Amino acid sequence: MFTLLCLKRYSTRLLALSLLTLLPAMSLPAFALATPGFALQRSLASFFRHGVVVRGASAELIRVERWPDTQAAVRWSLPTSLHRHPKRFSLIAERGGKRWYVPVRVHWWATAIVMNRSVSARTLLTQGMLTKKRTDIAGHSGQWSEHAGELAGMRLNRHMNKGDVVLSNYVKRPPLIKRGDLVRIMLDMGQLHIRTEGKALRTAGRGERILVKNLHSHEVLQGVAEDSDVVRVTLRGIPG
Repeated sequence: MFTLLCLKRYSTRLLALSLLTLLPAMSLPAFALATPGFALQRSLASFFRHGVVVRGASAELIRVERWPDTQAAVRWSLPTSLHRHPKRFSLIAERGGKRWYVPVRVHWWATAIVMNRSVSARTLLTQGMLTKKRTDIAGHSGQWSEHAGELAGMRLNRHMNKGDVVLSNYVKRPPLIKRGDLVRIMLDMGQLHIRTEGKALRTAGRGERILVKNLHSHEVLQGVAEDSDVVRVTLRGIPG
């Protein structure tokens, strides 16, 4: 009698454990239980192996979140509306006139300049703070740089941690010429080139347009900031 009672209790516990094991699987969506065919997986692996490159960054597949409803190989392609380098997007799979949008998660690997130390906002960058590294830029919204010299002299507009990618929208170049600075105006008039003294009426960075006042003629001219004290003004036509 005692043996039968023990067996009954053991059977009840075993049934309960079996239900606990099966319930999570029963709650999963159907696509999570389905195993993609070898040919389908191989076609996707081949797509990534041949290189998925967007604006200098290479994609590496992390996982497929939902496989298409087929076991055969398909033709894969990127969506035409892919914006920047998202962590998650939908690949396009096509076969026999059918099309599926397949959500995937990826890394986007690129060689970029990153911080080699943590620094606060408003810091003026030096090359000693920067290093080149192959890193995942997935999810970033700005343009990265591969050369520390392009970022040296720029000012950060946010706190940066060690290893963070320095993106174009994280920095701002200090003004090359400030309003009120005395500058040299380089006047280009066809084959004639004249140098004169002037005064900056606006603040501008390198390559930006700026208004300057000729201190000799008192004429206001529009030019381009070339150096910390040089503004080039190009006048159309040759005076005659």
